[in-house]
Amino acid sequence: MSSTPIEVARTGEHTFTATNPRGAQVAIGRDGAPGAFTPGELLLAAIAGCSAVTSENLLVRRIGEDAPLRVRADRSTDPADPNRFASVQVTFDVDLDQVDPEQRVKLSEAVQRAVERSCTVSRSVESGTPVELEPPR
Repeated sequence: MSSTPIEVARTGEHTFTATNPRGAQVAIGRDGAPGAFTPGELLLAAIAGCSAVTSENLLVRRIGEDAPLRVRADRSTDPADPNRFASVQVTFDVDLDQVDPEQRVKLSEAVQRAVERSCTVSRSVESGTPVELEPPR
């Protein structure tokens, strides 16, 4: 078992709250639920967030502490299976204009290597990590 379990509790019809051991919470609901993420959106947020956290030091060293850093994750759907993402696309929105072109290429390659090596979420999704479901009894 994980040392950092996440608990999800029902808070109303089709709404839930996820809580981590540090007390942070996020609302989860069906598509269209106001103020809530769908589970699929949370997966995209986890992938984008992991990519951002993993690459932050590399980018901040080059572009400055106050430079905006945004990472977006989107998905394409599988027409044969609407309950499955076919792929996830991760896009960095970072102004690299002040970085010379040669260094920009090196920085981009370093970010890609860091994410591929250290982003737990993307690595787990890509490898097809098994989910062991223990249903209610």
